[in-house]
Amino acid sequence: MIPDLSTARITEELLKAVSGGDCIAWVGSGLSAVAYRGWNDAIAALCDACGISRLAKYPSADELIDKAEECKNADQHAYEETLANLYGGNVTVTRLAYQWLMRAPFKAYVTTNFDPLLSESAAVAGHTNVFRYPLLETPEIGRRTKPMFYIHGHARPNGVASGQNLVLARSEFKEAYGGVVSLFLQAIFLSYPIVFIGCGLSEPEIQEQMSRVHSMLVQIKRSRVGYKSPVRFALLPPIIVGGDRKDDQELVEAGRFQDLDTTVLRYSPADLAKHWEIEDILKSLCDVTPVVGASGPGIVSP
Repeated sequence: MIPDLSTARITEELLKAVSGGDCIAWVGSGLSAVAYRGWNDAIAALCDACGISRLAKYPSADELIDKAEECKNADQHAYEETLANLYGGNVTVTRLAYQWLMRAPFKAYVTTNFDPLLSESAAVAGHTNVFRYPLLETPEIGRRTKPMFYIHGHARPNGVASGQNLVLARSEFKEAYGGVVSLFLQAIFLSYPIVFIGCGLSEPEIQEQMSRVHSMLVQIKRSRVGYKSPVRFALLPPIIVGGDRKDDQELVEAGRFQDLDTTVLRYSPADLAKHWEIEDILKSLCDVTPVVGASGPGIVSP
């Protein structure tokens, strides 16, 4: 079992990634759980809206993606409308983690989330450079201040709810990861330190992309004496299924990140639904690094 670490120890490790000023924060769905439905619930809602039978309990990532494809093929209008309703509404509740994210010394932000929590929190802090699938340009990381990249699409582009250009169904993943998303991920994985926050990277297409990058890193290491990959960490909670901790699944998850030379840092959540420890960790990171102020209404704190 990978040991759970204290906030102080995790902060100490994260400093290794952010100290150079070029670290990217990869924000997963764990931070959005306070306000938006998770993957399983979203697919269930799509099934109901499109007249498709629901999946059994604890479906795999492959099953969820295929079920989304089934829903889209059955009723594309209902599919897009449901996604817009689920993820494209006005932000009414957020959490302090997003404020600390904006203050922390990250150069850019990448997310697979559809919801506007990240972009709205950034706007409050004065950062409005948002790039969404399919318009993903890595040079913008150097040109802009704290740019955000919604690599699976944004459900509220320009302040209007939309279920279009979102990557969820099988055909959408195939198109995105056969083109611009693949190129974008290769560029950042090979060049930048990354801190993954609240994401397990369980999608098959992402895992395949990670495998490709791993092969590239192996080739680079063979040809460049002394080459070291950019420092990367994944901030994750323990895996709990049915009330029991699953050490075997944690090892598999850690193995996925290991292919990207990424070290998993696990914290122990007091609340399995909210994971307020992320607030403590990001605040601690801000406390020991230069920060840029940000504030706003509607912030949820533990």
